[in-house]
Amino acid sequence: MTSLRARIPLLVALGACACHAPERHRVDVESPPADPESVSVEARTRYLVTYPCSEKCHSKRQTNSQQRLLVEFHSQRNKELHHGDSKAWCYQCHSETNIDRLVIANGSLVTFDEAHLLCGSCHGDKLRDWKLSVHGKTMGHWRGTQVKRSCTACHNPHNPPFAKLEPEGPPVPPQKAGRL
Repeated sequence: MTSLRARIPLLVALGACACHAPERHRVDVESPPADPESVSVEARTRYLVTYPCSEKCHSKRQTNSQQRLLVEFHSQRNKELHHGDSKAWCYQCHSETNIDRLVIANGSLVTFDEAHLLCGSCHGDKLRDWKLSVHGKTMGHWRGTQVKRSCTACHNPHNPPFAKLEPEGPPVPPQKAGRL
């Protein structure tokens, strides 16, 4: 893994090239900034190997609503659950009646492509920041069409936290690094 310090000169050069290109200084006054509520979300289901669940793994399984750990089956498919408290389990997020849908806090069903609505049921501050493009990944332009990646594009829904990163030390002043 390349450290951030090693990538800084490249990032500065790329930023300078992008900023000083003539087309960057043109202002389009006709198109207003995108409304955070109307931004489209990148579809995720095409990336899910076991989707639709009803056709892949759950085609012959009966629904069992008894809360329990499903270690024997799901651990083989890297689906161990480490999300929230120990009371969290499958049907807290997945619908019992339609395994190809997620169920949000008010009981409404949403698609896997609308996972941000489910995540926002508990993580409202993150959903607010995501809608404002403060948290998450937005692709496209500040003005015009924008496409956002949903929470599950970056966070594993069954084990969402990122691994902790070790901070790097402060930068070395140029005179101590043998320059100037």
